[in-house]
Amino acid sequence: MPRLYRIIRDKYRQEPLSVVGSQLFGGRWNPKGVGVLYATSTPELGLVETLAHAPAVRYEELPTYWVFSLEVPDDIRYYKREEMPDYWQDDTYEQTQGWLHDWLTVPDSLSVAVPSVLVPLSYNVILHPAHRLFEQIRITGQEIQPVYRRLWRPAD
Repeated sequence: MPRLYRIIRDKYRQEPLSVVGSQLFGGRWNPKGVGVLYATSTPELGLVETLAHAPAVRYEELPTYWVFSLEVPDDIRYYKREEMPDYWQDDTYEQTQGWLHDWLTVPDSLSVAVPSVLVPLSYNVILHPAHRLFEQIRITGQEIQPVYRRLWRPAD
């Protein structure tokens, strides 16, 4: 079983497999109203992705983050960079949210892995909660993910 990683804020750590946030707000690869679970291929990528989306606050006001290690069934469809649409790295999500429409509607695999916009050699893995294998995802570890001061540069 492949190992994936998910970093979430402390206030959500009791439900690390929840898709409510992505359903309410959407993301790069899913529109509002369609809940999916975002994970990463490495914990390092998870931290980079988390910091890119962290609130623009002083270091002392950053929330506590937790990293969860997940074992998932080996049913991941990987997309290489050359298979991605021309707009996959756009700052707006209008087009990317529709690119996986067929899979979001009828998930023929548990998950899809797409190159990270921030670190294209690593993968973001999107897991579909409506797929029959979703219930086989296992949490194998959890710990606080420190954010060291020298990594944090709040917006001006």
